[in-house]
Amino acid sequence: MRPIDSDGIVLARLAAPTSDQPVRLGVLSDLHVATRARGTDRLFHRTEERAAAAVDLLNDAEVDFVLFDGDLTKDGEPWNFDRFDELVAELEAPFVATPGNHDVPKTGDEHDTPPVSSFEDRYAPEPLPFVQSVGGIDLVVCNSATVPDGSLADEHRGALSRPQLEWLETTLQVASNPVVAFHHNLLPILGSDVVRRPPWRTFSLRNGEAGRELLDRHAVPLVISGHHHVPATVSAGSLTQLIAPPSCAYPLAHLLVDIDRRGTTVTLVPHAALDDRRESFDAMCAGPPLRQTFARLVDETLAAAPLVDATAEPTESASTVGSRRFRS
Repeated sequence: MRPIDSDGIVLARLAAPTSDQPVRLGVLSDLHVATRARGTDRLFHRTEERAAAAVDLLNDAEVDFVLFDGDLTKDGEPWNFDRFDELVAELEAPFVATPGNHDVPKTGDEHDTPPVSSFEDRYAPEPLPFVQSVGGIDLVVCNSATVPDGSLADEHRGALSRPQLEWLETTLQVASNPVVAFHHNLLPILGSDVVRRPPWRTFSLRNGEAGRELLDRHAVPLVISGHHHVPATVSAGSLTQLIAPPSCAYPLAHLLVDIDRRGTTVTLVPHAALDDRRESFDAMCAGPPLRQTFARLVDETLAAAPLVDATAEPTESASTVGSRRFRS
């Protein structure tokens, strides 16, 4: 298990986006709040205290705005949404949320998961997708967890629906300094030969190539996602994807994204003590092989930080497990 100072570590220094008006964005993803479950590598019985600790730290950090980037609940249970609401009531900054695959109705649900329209009423200023101005940036928030034909109800992979892609095409023509966010991963953190096979393919968008081409065409510098439970940056052309760490599992952390005239600095901040992080790490290592791989990838990512450093002299060997560059 890699040590992390309580103040966090710089995960990336990016040349873009920039903003004449400094903005501090908090990003919290994959909370999986669970009030009636225990165990697994997510340690469900500790998710409430993890979320509460993160909220306290975000308040201390005096963030301007908070993005909850999906999987707020264990599996969309109404009582877990209610508990999430109680926890974020303590948050001093304004916030929005986008749904994750665990926040939307699925075919196998044994409870009445609220529809996406209910999620939007609670956590968005208007129906998804939408634009939220935050200081000098436009936060463009989409929904990768559901599509109109309901085809994602039987799986945990994501997609950007055709209407959303059309909306993005129009919106990005007029958006000022856009940063795009949704739950699933636009770009894979591993090579294409791996991500085409289950279970790895569940972490990326079904139509990620179309999304990537659209964002590239409009020179969007940053897209923020969660879902993977492995913090990472992935670059393709001028676009950087930032994957937030999970709140509920190792490394038990959130992100501070500081945007100013010099560029963007991303800091990964733990919201659990050393013993708690060790407990979470051990639970992941005791889990199935995929989770053991996640633990290794997280540690390799933390050891390599900063994954991108726009202030450093360029080198010929800048690629790491946590930071991949895909050539067009």
